[in-house]
Amino acid sequence: RYKDNVGAIATKADAILKSPVDRFDMFSPTRLLEAAIKDGDEIMKLEEFADRLLQFKRKKLYIINISQEVEFLESVHENLGIKNDFASIRSEYGVAWVNNHGCYIYDGSKISNLLERGGMRLIDENEWASFASYDPMITYYPRKKQIIVVDNASNAKSIYIYDLVTKSWTRGVYKIG
Repeated sequence: RYKDNVGAIATKADAILKSPVDRFDMFSPTRLLEAAIKDGDEIMKLEEFADRLLQFKRKKLYIINISQEVEFLESVHENLGIKNDFASIRSEYGVAWVNNHGCYIYDGSKISNLLERGGMRLIDENEWASFASYDPMITYYPRKKQIIVVDNASNAKSIYIYDLVTKSWTRGVYKIG
């Protein structure tokens, strides 16, 4: 959102407004970063890691290279979007996120589905789809280097914990009060 030239609030759900260098909180409609225009989807959250900007929409993920003076769209990933802003986190390992298709991590160069290892699924597709069908939430526990995924942000009944060191999953039911 920004104020237009007559002082009214204008909203661009598909655009990122950039401020000039060293001029924080100064946004202008002339300094827009748009990965996809009028695609029927809105930006849910932005994350950054290793000079990349991850633009999450509900259905897609756009990875934007911000390492140079002019940003450019590096890749587009179907079905890797998120439903809400608490479905992604940043850690020292990269940006992790969850949706009903899987749990993913971007390490600065590639996206990995944490539900797969060596071409084998670690958690059954239907089980995961049922678990993450409503409003999944993700968080990071740095001391143990674990990603915690909650099935429903407003009424948690079940969790999965992914250990980034052992690369293994643990499931818990009714573990969150």
